[in-house]
Amino acid sequence: MPKVNLYATLRDLTGQSQVLVEGKTVGEVLEALVRAYPALRAELFEGEGLSEGVSLFLDGRDVRYLQGLTTPLAEEATLDLFPPVAGGGLVQRFGALPPWLLERYLLEWGGKKVEEGVYVLPGATVRFQEEEPFKIGSLSVSQLRVEVEGEEAEAWYGRVHLAAARGGG
Repeated sequence: MPKVNLYATLRDLTGQSQVLVEGKTVGEVLEALVRAYPALRAELFEGEGLSEGVSLFLDGRDVRYLQGLTTPLAEEATLDLFPPVAGGGLVQRFGALPPWLLERYLLEWGGKKVEEGVYVLPGATVRFQEEEPFKIGSLSVSQLRVEVEGEEAEAWYGRVHLAAARGGG
């Protein structure tokens, strides 16, 4: 039976750090998990799909880059399920977003590099730096601290956040 490791607020909602859940695909396991812990539905899903902010790894790989919810699971599979990362204001740590990918996004959006880890966009400045990876067992997830400031900071922060949710992993 597949095992699901729960982190942060997901542990709080279930009272468990690890659960065994029946299912042959990622989607079946998540549905069984939600049946057992209904409060998880709002955290995990947006409509029928996995919420953008949720990180779900199978053997250290984001399931979005496998077959998503239809990814098949072996009986002994282990899923690591992380809730959306909360940040204070317009500063946040993003997991599994490499600096080179953020730089590519910033350049595509018309940003200008002023120095290492600092880009200027219309109405905002973005600063970022790598931090210690988040490690649990053999899983290691890179961490990138991103700060956005300026009169258009909220709009640019939203783009960075969405890009991180879609592109990191």
